[in-house]
Amino acid sequence: MKNEHLKQKLDRLQIVRLPRWTDLPDLELYMDQVVSYINQYLNALNLDEITASMINNYVKKEIVAAPIKKRYTKSQIAQVLIIALLKTSFSIEEIKQLMTAETPNRNEKQLYDYFILTFLAAIHQLDEDYSPYDQGKNPAGTLVTETQQTLLKLACQSVVYKIAIGITLKKEPVEEKTPAKNK
Repeated sequence: MKNEHLKQKLDRLQIVRLPRWTDLPDLELYMDQVVSYINQYLNALNLDEITASMINNYVKKEIVAAPIKKRYTKSQIAQVLIIALLKTSFSIEEIKQLMTAETPNRNEKQLYDYFILTFLAAIHQLDEDYSPYDQGKNPAGTLVTETQQTLLKLACQSVVYKIAIGITLKKEPVEEKTPAKNK
């Protein structure tokens, strides 16, 4: 990239870490814990926070399974995180279609990890000189179809570029200069 200032801003994204399936909480979480957990990742990406009412809406629209005894499982937390990342560029109906595409053979663990790897790869592709994403390898194996891979890759790239635009356009605070005092 030729613009060093822009490169420095975008390089901040390179250190973002998102949880893989095995990193998600094994314990079931209450709503406020889910909101807090998801928002820590959204804040790192400079995205709007998610609220309890948003999650309730996802449950109502049947994008996320209803909690049992007000507790959310690893699977539901993964679904909420995916929705929270995709909602920057897609409507809830589009996200529902994306998440339910080819569901008969869906392996949620493989699909979630593929989404996270693809999302992180899209971040790394912002830098023209560095991309650890190997096009020849399929980290999801045969459990994620080519259609799912293509849909997820395109969706992740869309969200990451929108984030990059937001970071680039975000105004940084201007430091006030005070005149030097004469002694």
